[in-house]
Amino acid sequence: MADSTQQTARTRFDVTLQQVARDVVIALGYIGAMVATVEKDGSLLVRAVYFDPQLAPVDKIEKWEKRISKLAGRDLSITNPDPEYARSYPNQDKYKDNLSVRAVRAQEPVISDDFFSLFTPILPNIARPMFRAIQLGFGIKQVIAAPFFLEGSNRGEPEIVGNLFAIKQGLITERDVIILTAFGRQAAAAIELERHRTQVLEVAKELTTELQASLHQDEQAIVKQIVEGVVGVLGYVGALVSTYEQDGALSLRVAHLNSQNVSLDQVREWETAVSQIIGRQVSILNPDPKAERVYVHQADYQDNLSVQAFLQRKPVVSDEIFSLFTPVLSEKARTYFQEVIQPALGVKEVIAVPFFLEPTSPKEESQFVGNLFAATGDLEGFKQEEIELLQGFGQQAAVGIRNARLFREVEDLYSRSENQRQEIEELYQTAEEQRQVAEVFGKMAFSAAANVHALRNHVGAFRAFMQILAMVKDDPIQLREMLDSTDRYVKRLEVATAILDGLHEPWREVRDEYVDVNRALALALEKANDIHNLDGHIEVMETLGAALPKVRTSYEMLAEAFRILIKNGMEAILEKHPEVKSGSPASTYIGRLQVTSAAVGRETVEIVIQDDGVGIHPENMEAMFQLRWSTKETGMGFGLFWLKDYVEGLNGRVEVESILGEGTTFRVLLPGCQQGD
Repeated sequence: MADSTQQTARTRFDVTLQQVARDVVIALGYIGAMVATVEKDGSLLVRAVYFDPQLAPVDKIEKWEKRISKLAGRDLSITNPDPEYARSYPNQDKYKDNLSVRAVRAQEPVISDDFFSLFTPILPNIARPMFRAIQLGFGIKQVIAAPFFLEGSNRGEPEIVGNLFAIKQGLITERDVIILTAFGRQAAAAIELERHRTQVLEVAKELTTELQASLHQDEQAIVKQIVEGVVGVLGYVGALVSTYEQDGALSLRVAHLNSQNVSLDQVREWETAVSQIIGRQVSILNPDPKAERVYVHQADYQDNLSVQAFLQRKPVVSDEIFSLFTPVLSEKARTYFQEVIQPALGVKEVIAVPFFLEPTSPKEESQFVGNLFAATGDLEGFKQEEIELLQGFGQQAAVGIRNARLFREVEDLYSRSENQRQEIEELYQTAEEQRQVAEVFGKMAFSAAANVHALRNHVGAFRAFMQILAMVKDDPIQLREMLDSTDRYVKRLEVATAILDGLHEPWREVRDEYVDVNRALALALEKANDIHNLDGHIEVMETLGAALPKVRTSYEMLAEAFRILIKNGMEAILEKHPEVKSGSPASTYIGRLQVTSAAVGRETVEIVIQDDGVGIHPENMEAMFQLRWSTKETGMGFGLFWLKDYVEGLNGRVEVESILGEGTTFRVLLPGCQQGD
């Protein structure tokens, strides 16, 4: 806010200097005038230029400017000078012949018959004949550089702060010099005001910076800092701050009066008098926040200046100081404020500036935090740049108050959390025990499911064997061949028996081991191919890395995780080609599934499973890992949910990218380890 206010003030400053140049031309009948100011680097910068359009027509000046630009080799303008070039340096000998520099060094007006003396050596000497022609063309007789000063600003001595240049078609008289000196004082006054504004802005910026860092302060300390800063920095008669409370009230929190305007004894005398008038104890400097408050949504308070500012959402000005206190203080006190307090303080205007916290998202509304009040004794009242600066103070006040409230809430929360810390630790310990139990049961459930699946395969194979025996019982040759393979099926029955024995003891732990990722991928591919790759229509491409770090987990569970992704990829390809049925020629590929494994660094294994199937709709990308979410009518929505939970339980992660209609890529990153870690 300070920066934008500074820009506004700077614009007003330049407008003031431009007005000085114009007044010189109109009052004295000069052909033109310019104003230059002394900058921080010691240079004299031309800030304002004005030519009489009757004596020096614009089109004629533009014609000369084009010729001068051509000679100088760069675009130049007399009426709108470039700040980079339109300056001279009094401390450099290179500029000693410049009329402006001569006047500064002499500390008095200097007159010249040479129009070009205003521009040397800023413009090259080759332009001198051109300026001689301009001087003759416009009938210019003399030019003058009249320095202007700030009295007593430099150790009691006048300080040169700029130069006023005037261009005349006649001779410059002593009377002209006197009048130009007076105009110079007007320019000097504008510079002094600009310096004061700059100083105020710098102090204001420091104060607002402190407010922004006020997280550690309490709310009362912050509002006190605000009012003292407004009075001390901006020199107002007084300032107040009220804050918006949850019950819809604006509560007066703190007030501060300029000690140069009133003494504490005088304030106490007023407080006593007002208390007697309204029949209750009041204090101006130490208000009671519970008593001195207005309600912004109640009709009885609509005339209060603070409420008006809230309703209009902008600063509101009044010439009556009592408008800050109605109807909190009885109307009986209005006359005393008008006839005693306001004249004694010298208050001409009071202002209420509402401040809001801006929303952090489009769905939120700005949050009303409070009001900043100020009283000025300036006969002109509050200027626009002052109002903008006060709004800046208000915004920083809002941030400071918000920070203080957040800090207080955090402290309260921390205090409650500390008191409940033991209870939380106990709950955490219970939750951790439950998590461990759930993990054990999860492994038991997975082991049982895997065993049932394996058992089904063995029983199915034996059933097929028995069916074939029944079919070939009358063919001795085929019967002999089948009987020769009996040992293989007997072994499968033995494995099935062992599985059944294991199912009688489901509590047996599924032990973790150092799993070869490629081996788990091979098992997953074998399982998926048997069921989902109809007649080999899907081309499976494997690119498996060598010497991969092992992953400590259950071999069967890791293979199951990969099988889920491979199965999903194959189903996505088949869904994209519904015309392919079982029994179609196997030589016809309808899609490709790419399975890749690789080491990422020394301790991470990356597994990528990529298909060119139907892809995933963007709106399903987040939901696909949720429990019970599925696009299939018969799906339970468990596979991808379990996969993500399982991988993250290994401190790994699952990433997915998909383009609808083109395919999907799943990337699984797992922490690897060396055997024995």
